[in-house]
Amino acid sequence: MYLTMLDQAVSELAQEKREEPPEVYLELEYSGFIPDSYIAEPMAKMEMYKKIASIASVPELESVQRELEDRFGPLPEEVRSLFGIAEIRVLCRRLYISSLKESRGLARVEFSRVAHVSVDRVLRLIAESGGSVALDPQAPQCLLIRTAASG
Repeated sequence: MYLTMLDQAVSELAQEKREEPPEVYLELEYSGFIPDSYIAEPMAKMEMYKKIASIASVPELESVQRELEDRFGPLPEEVRSLFGIAEIRVLCRRLYISSLKESRGLARVEFSRVAHVSVDRVLRLIAESGGSVALDPQAPQCLLIRTAASG
């Protein structure tokens, strides 16, 4: 009976570990794009957008950046912004953040699984933020972060 219970507990833990991070919804006040002056050929541009959109890790991000620089030269600012957004998406997935919305100097971070969040770290972040980070009173799985002076 003990072995059965142990086997069941291990199976449950293994299923929890296999849980995929959420797809991330980003709504940011800035964006990036690939200018025609960098990649003029529409099919090559679409191929790069597709590769950038499918980036799932920091090493993969770095690999796609190197590939783009090797093929087309140094990255213009607009393309660097596009990679910045891809990196934000990778980090959000790693932290189980399902949504990151920024508007008028306020970012709203929504976690998909609060169980993946360290309560101690969140409380320390709030305490050390000087008032710029708070829990959303209507949604306890959300953090509100003041990103710029509003007014």
